[in-house]
Amino acid sequence: MEKLHDIDTVIFDLDGTFYDKRGLAKRMVRRLWWCLPLMAIDRVAKGRCWRWIVSTRWHRQVYLPTMVDLIKTTCPRREEVVALWREAQEKHLRTAIYSDYGCVEEKLKVLDIDSDGFDLIITAPELGNLKPDKACAEQVLNRLGADPKTTLFVGDRDEKDGSAARAVGAKFLLIT
Repeated sequence: MEKLHDIDTVIFDLDGTFYDKRGLAKRMVRRLWWCLPLMAIDRVAKGRCWRWIVSTRWHRQVYLPTMVDLIKTTCPRREEVVALWREAQEKHLRTAIYSDYGCVEEKLKVLDIDSDGFDLIITAPELGNLKPDKACAEQVLNRLGADPKTTLFVGDRDEKDGSAARAVGAKFLLIT
């Protein structure tokens, strides 16, 4: 897989990139239907508009652990992405996980991927917004000391991962 020519940094998305997430949303609903009324929706004022958010406690204690379990039991790992990551490691390139979602370490563990093999693991909410926010993608590059011209973003959604890469002038590899 010679996708890393003239690249010194590879930034991977996690969900849907390192594993096949097809059908995961339906399995999540089937697993969590009984507790959906318990998820304690909160209303938050944002400017002059109200928006509804899911309780962070429910999200952290119920939703994400359920997702991790379903990834472990029902979502096949994408071996071609693992091979790309290993190739990057062998070439001593900087690598990172930049995800929109939490429980990154737990997901990597159930996918049998060593989190120590990444120079940076970070979620978009830690940076202040979700992908494809340009400022967040720039923060990832800055934390890695990476030049966008020699950086490859790898992800499964062009509208999120690809747009983030293009916003900062980096290359993008779409995983399908």
